[in-house]
Amino acid sequence: MDFRMISVVVPAYNEQEYISQCLESLVSQDYPKDRYEILVVDNGSGDRTREIASTFDVTVVEKNSGHVGSVRNAGARQAKGEFLAFIDADCVAPADWLSNGAKLLLNEGYVYGGGYNLRPRPFWVEKAWLLENKEPPKDLVGGCIFIKKKDFFLAGAFDEELTSGEDTKLSVSLRKKNYQIKMESTLNVIHLGNPITLRHFFSRQVWHSENYFQNWGETRKDPTFYFLLSLVISSIGLFASIALESRIFFFTSLLLIIGIPLIFTFKRLYRSRDLLVNLRNLPSIYILDITYLSGRILGLTKSLWRAMKRPLKPEEC
Repeated sequence: MDFRMISVVVPAYNEQEYISQCLESLVSQDYPKDRYEILVVDNGSGDRTREIASTFDVTVVEKNSGHVGSVRNAGARQAKGEFLAFIDADCVAPADWLSNGAKLLLNEGYVYGGGYNLRPRPFWVEKAWLLENKEPPKDLVGGCIFIKKKDFFLAGAFDEELTSGEDTKLSVSLRKKNYQIKMESTLNVIHLGNPITLRHFFSRQVWHSENYFQNWGETRKDPTFYFLLSLVISSIGLFASIALESRIFFFTSLLLIIGIPLIFTFKRLYRSRDLLVNLRNLPSIYILDITYLSGRILGLTKSLWRAMKRPLKPEEC
């Protein structure tokens, strides 16, 4: 095999709980030790993240300010490798992760990504959200990306202004440059940082949707955005129907408020590969989809407020 030099970039912010498991999996790869480096980019952690990382054979890079895109970019700029592998500090990679990724990257014009697997004994929120054996994501996820360094910078790297969604925007930029993105299950990693409570899950969805209007070019193509608008309008309509004493208006609005989360629930169940097993968790899945949409609506509101304070740039339209 042609062992190309790989630089593994690990952005980290207050990850003392998981980073040792992440780095242990990376230093234990079956790839030749002298053919890869690990760059932990610390984003100004206030816990023991840097201290723990320093106990491993890794390079710790300081990037005390900036969003996650700029943190990943800082690691990529210092990378010595021809290939870049991105993984998050709360993820654990299988032993053949680098070998599989490097082999795939020998193909020109391709960028590869993986998805997230559940931990061996997942919490109910994780199971209800990820669903077992579901289809891989269509766009790259920041916690598992393999790309040639030259291709990464040719595509413009990660957008450093976005607080989230920088991985999706990179996917869009790559496709515009005629790169093909392929998702490979052999590159999947275990994500230990999944939300395990409804409160944490809700907060995560708010964060994921804080850039809806800042990334308008993609948002306007996203069906979820229009479902969110429908939910907002239906909620307003429900209160208006009470004031107007209109039963038809009331029940129509109520039906939409109940039905839209159900659409998401059945869509996710349909996309899962083990429908009958997942159907047993239908109530949990539905509750989680309600929480998902509620968090996204709040994030949408925050994004709108930010957009009103800063008009969209021409390239965002």
